[in-house]
Amino acid sequence: MAHHIPGRIRLRFATKFFRDPVLRDLKENPGDWAKALFAVDFRPPIDGPAIYENPAMVPGINDVRLNVPGRTLVLEYDPAVWPPAWLDELMNTDEPFRVRSLLNRMAEKFLKLISQN
Repeated sequence: MAHHIPGRIRLRFATKFFRDPVLRDLKENPGDWAKALFAVDFRPPIDGPAIYENPAMVPGINDVRLNVPGRTLVLEYDPAVWPPAWLDELMNTDEPFRVRSLLNRMAEKFLKLISQN
């Protein structure tokens, strides 16, 4: 994490990020995002390719900007929907179990929000 204030997070990534086979598969098959990111084998009732093209379709996500030369991703979000403490903890913990727990909680909330729309 390069910078975070409630409502906006900037993530810095290494260039090897683009060579990661999981992320490469995700780019080629965006509908499989749940399986790729959360190791869950299901297809939620959403349009994965559409979200890939327009991430702001996700409830609580206002804008996503990728700066490849700068190796950063800026995510503007609604802190009332996505608690900033979740993102802080997710970016700062070294405990794999805690990371999985937070990702699962976020996935559950995401699916609940999607089903309400």
